[in-house]
Amino acid sequence: MPIASLEEILQQVQSDTAIVVDVREDYEYQLEHAEGAVLFSLQRILAGQLPTTDTNKIIYLYCASGSRSSVAANILHTKGYNAVNLGGLYSWKRLGGRTIS
Repeated sequence: MPIASLEEILQQVQSDTAIVVDVREDYEYQLEHAEGAVLFSLQRILAGQLPTTDTNKIIYLYCASGSRSSVAANILHTKGYNAVNLGGLYSWKRLGGRTIS
């Protein structure tokens, strides 16, 4: 599945059909994160915790390089979530996304 455009992602978030999730650690999130993203670390997912969002909602995941978000997307897919790996935070920026630091 090709990654949606930033405009599509933001429209989906605005219409509550998608969320953007940062799967990095808290200290990384505090340094810089995608505007509007929520933190739900890969460590939590590996520990068996799952997002409380509707499984029909698209979950756009990112991390620092794309590795952790790829693992998280695969796990969430096996649990029935509609997860999309955006890659690293740089991918968000390349799409034109704003960040908070």
